[in-house]
Amino acid sequence: MKYPFYLFLLVSCFTFSQQFQGKAYYMSKISVDKSFLDNPRAAQWKGYMEKMLKQNTEKNYILEFNSTESMYKEQEKLEIEEGRGGFNWMAQYVGDNIGKLYKNVSDKVTVNETEFMGRFFLLTDSISDQKWKMTGESKKIGKYTCYKATYEKEVKEKVFSFGSWNNDNSNSTPSASKTRKVEVTAWFTPEIPIATGPSWYGGLPGLILEISDDNTTVLCTKIVMNPTEKSKIKRPKKGKVIATSDFLALQDQKRIEAREMWNKSRRGSSSRLK
Repeated sequence: MKYPFYLFLLVSCFTFSQQFQGKAYYMSKISVDKSFLDNPRAAQWKGYMEKMLKQNTEKNYILEFNSTESMYKEQEKLEIEEGRGGFNWMAQYVGDNIGKLYKNVSDKVTVNETEFMGRFFLLTDSISDQKWKMTGESKKIGKYTCYKATYEKEVKEKVFSFGSWNNDNSNSTPSASKTRKVEVTAWFTPEIPIATGPSWYGGLPGLILEISDDNTTVLCTKIVMNPTEKSKIKRPKKGKVIATSDFLALQDQKRIEAREMWNKSRRGSSSRLK
């Protein structure tokens, strides 16, 4: 039985100094099926689409944390990439909607300040109970000893297929009724005993340094404990408070409108070439 070991991890969480701060740097990658780009009809857009996919599926984040709070946000870039300005329509198909994600493990609340079509929204939710199972496996990530934990969840089936390149007779959205089970795998370190991690993941007796969740992988690349420049973690307040379900419905609506505009522009281009 491994209960004494896990009890030690839990006790470590609550006995750790309440004054510490830290920053963890993560790189996140979402795997997307790019087979639709092989269609000859997509040839003129291939370079642009590949760039947009890379921009929205490969990102770097910073997690600032203390003993009870954390803020997770995309790392600012020194230069603005070409095509970054204006409405990023690709983000409506891939990505995680994270703007500034605040978590408070004491109050069991998350607040995500995110921008959508020029407007700011505050998505406020309770921290969900992720039923982790310890496996007893361990490995090193950098200098930290990490332990493996998993849990299973159901997700809606998603298919990234913009326009009608894959099926000329289909303009429907992916089925919302199809679901499948996914196993989430986390590697956490009790050497930094806080119950948080990247994105919405947390609830383990140690900082999560690596996540594998279906087609998403998040890996910690650097940790700075007690940095010289102290930063105060503040709960976001900019934007309209909206239920996550309503926000997702709004996104779905704009997704349909964007696809219709894309199809219309393609039809217009095709007619001009005749």
